[in-house]
Amino acid sequence: MDEITKLNQELESLTKEISHAYEELSLIYDVSTRIGSVLDADKLPIEVINKAINILDVRCGFLLLFDEQRSEMIIKAARGFSPEILDRFKGEYLPNNGLAGECVRKKQPIVRQIKEKNDIAETILGIENIMCVPMIYKEEPIGVIVLGDKDSGEPFYTPDTKLVFALASMTSTMVQNARLYSQLQNMFLSAISSLSSAIDEKDNYTLGHSNRVTTYAVEIGKRMNLSEEKLGVLQLAAILHDVGKIGIPEEVLKKPGKLTNEEWGNIKQHPDKGVRIVEPMVETKGTMAAFGINLINPKEHIKEIISGIKYHHERFDGHGYPAGLDHANIPLISRIIAVADAFDAMTSKRSYRDALPEQVAIEELRKNAGEQHDPEIVELFIKMRQEQMEKEAKRCSEHL
Repeated sequence: MDEITKLNQELESLTKEISHAYEELSLIYDVSTRIGSVLDADKLPIEVINKAINILDVRCGFLLLFDEQRSEMIIKAARGFSPEILDRFKGEYLPNNGLAGECVRKKQPIVRQIKEKNDIAETILGIENIMCVPMIYKEEPIGVIVLGDKDSGEPFYTPDTKLVFALASMTSTMVQNARLYSQLQNMFLSAISSLSSAIDEKDNYTLGHSNRVTTYAVEIGKRMNLSEEKLGVLQLAAILHDVGKIGIPEEVLKKPGKLTNEEWGNIKQHPDKGVRIVEPMVETKGTMAAFGINLINPKEHIKEIISGIKYHHERFDGHGYPAGLDHANIPLISRIIAVADAFDAMTSKRSYRDALPEQVAIEELRKNAGEQHDPEIVELFIKMRQEQMEKEAKRCSEHL
């Protein structure tokens, strides 16, 4: 009987070990396939804390990361707490304070049962069992995963700590990569913005035009529920839509009077000139990925950006340039940019005329819907502008 009991105990122990090993393997697979593809520095902490909470079935948790100066840790993702509670509690997580601070200093997980009523974790968060696990990158802590109270009411055990520590170890590199990715993306967009600004400055009347068109275009894209990926394509195509004007003589761009046929032909070349400027990116494998643009297939999406630039002067009725495309044959990105571009051109002062009032520009867009522009995009844009004007009018009345 004793031998059978011993065998049963060994079998139970082996079963638990196999179960824990399976959980770790499942975690590794899930993190590598799901979380591993997330390169958004804001979304990744949310994915990590959700994974930690779900695998242990805990009530609440949050993830802290050091700021750039490593002077404090900031809550980047949380679940199970109200914003007010988190705001009151975050001061406990300075590098030298609290359990998270201790966890960072020791570079080891800490599990504690809260029994003292004056403990800040118990009084503010209502946590009875707390686990802090460090996120370590190249032997230096970059943050902490904090979890509180299992749904079962049980304390945290060693297998729980090992599992979350494995998650923290795997995702630390991902967090650093996401940060670097974000920095590179901002650098690239800054460089692109500088290029578009340099083009705008060729003509004082169009200064800021590309940035305004980009703002309008991205807002339209959001209202059309475009994916983050498509919005990234739209943003770059919009900021670069006039890049070809760098090859147009300034005397033509700044001419106050009517253009000659030759000059107008020169102006109409700027979409193709823009394509020739941007096209080399297609031939350089990984260029966009290296600069941190959120594109799954750099080569494929550069082609979309090029199409957005090339066809933003096509007309919905097929009488535009350079290819005479019509309706849905014009890429959606180009149709969006065309509306944003036309509106900003009308509401900006030019060398040959003064800026039109916004309402006049809106009526002009409406009049040309179905001929020059996609009517659905025009209506969406007009609604967007009217809502913004109403908000501005309301703000002004509140300040009177």
